[in-house]
Amino acid sequence: MVSWFRFLKRDQQLSVYFFAVPRLSLDIMGYWPGNPGDSLPRRSIVHFVILSIGVVTELHAGMLFLDQQQVTLALETLCPAGTSAVTLLKMFLMLHFRRDLSSMLNRLRSLLFDLKSERSDRRQIRVGHSVKAARINFWPLSTGFFTCTTYNLKPLLIALVLFLQDRLDGFVWFTPFNMTMPSVLMRSPFFPLTYIFIAYTGYVTIFMFGGCDGFYFEFCVHLSSLFEVLQAEIRSIFRPYKDHLELSPEEHYNLEQRMRDAIVRHNAIIDLARFFRDRYTIITLAHFVSAAMVIGFSMVNLLTAGGNTLGALLYVAYTVAALSQLLVYCYGGTLVAESSVELCRVIGSCPWQLFKPPQRRLVQLMILRSQRPVSMAVPFFSPSLATFAAILQTSGSIIALVKSFQ
Repeated sequence: MVSWFRFLKRDQQLSVYFFAVPRLSLDIMGYWPGNPGDSLPRRSIVHFVILSIGVVTELHAGMLFLDQQQVTLALETLCPAGTSAVTLLKMFLMLHFRRDLSSMLNRLRSLLFDLKSERSDRRQIRVGHSVKAARINFWPLSTGFFTCTTYNLKPLLIALVLFLQDRLDGFVWFTPFNMTMPSVLMRSPFFPLTYIFIAYTGYVTIFMFGGCDGFYFEFCVHLSSLFEVLQAEIRSIFRPYKDHLELSPEEHYNLEQRMRDAIVRHNAIIDLARFFRDRYTIITLAHFVSAAMVIGFSMVNLLTAGGNTLGALLYVAYTVAALSQLLVYCYGGTLVAESSVELCRVIGSCPWQLFKPPQRRLVQLMILRSQRPVSMAVPFFSPSLATFAAILQTSGSIIALVKSFQ
């Protein structure tokens, strides 16, 4: 068990941190891309069917509550139902792009662990980014696990409190999540099994969210790491010629060859970023839409919880988990954009004027290309910290509006 969380330490090998949290979460569910020739684990289909049953029954229960005009119960049901529905979409897309994701991992690994650029400063960049990715990814997974556990323990805690107060007369057991199950499954002896099944659907959602969202963030962090390694490489290329006014033919040839390798590497990183963004477009868009709905539902439920301390704790945990998942997308997009633009300033500060006119045009084209940030934008949204701040500001306005009607 302790070996699973080695990535939280800082003295581990670089391979330990490489997609540590996404690999842990997705491997449990059976959705880790693995190698191109690997067969699909059976547990991935089992988990897909389990969550499909949970989504259908939960959405049906939410619609019934709305039809009965029980708005609070409807929001309490539809909030996790929307999260589970988006998770089901993520599971389908992870299966659909399984080979592409595996190919992207191999391409990223070849760029990240290139032995030709294995120097102490560049290794430090890779280790720093990898540790940061592992620790930040562990936070949304932890908050989601805590939220799901709170949901699952809520009926048990209520029963325990009533038992200690000797008030179990007339107590009716209820499930962690509101789902329309056949009445025979809600009675003895099947109720404990039904309770475990419903509780487990929540953990399927959490681990898929932690794996899929963590995969996105870690990929963005490693792209940022590649851009920073490229910046360090360009500085090292021009460092010996910083005080030169003119280059000898041999120096010019060596500088040109190294710069051409850097340009090829820059193009490969940009192509990889675009390939990854195209595969994650639907997932990112669906996540932003669902996160906005979840945050809104959770805040409304939180404001209407009143003196229900356990209910308030539940909605606070849900809101924190939703914001944490949204933050990893926004922070990841910011890291890629800022590191790609920084490359332009690094090249501009180097003595690239030492090149002859044909080679200068190559460098100028690289500067022009790096002036435009590599964006992880999807239709209607651009994951960035500015977007995250705008969402928080809008959420605060919603809270103030709802409070004004109380």
